[in-house]
Amino acid sequence: MAHPLKAYRETAQISQEEFAHRLGVGRSAVARWETGARKIETSLIPKISAMTGIPAKELRPDLAELMGEDQ
Repeated sequence: MAHPLKAYRETAQISQEEFAHRLGVGRSAVARWETGARKIETSLIPKISAMTGIPAKELRPDLAELMGEDQ
């Protein structure tokens, strides 16, 4: 199953580089998020969620668990 960001980018036909530019991060950060090598920074979750429509709990399920939210 593809990471939600990758699925979004592919559907929207946005490159990692363009997505990274829109967020103000490096392309390698997006690549690491999509492969699971790194978790998305907590501070970026609201912005990414607003841009993509992906719920925060899908971007960082571990945060939802810590906060006691349903998945």
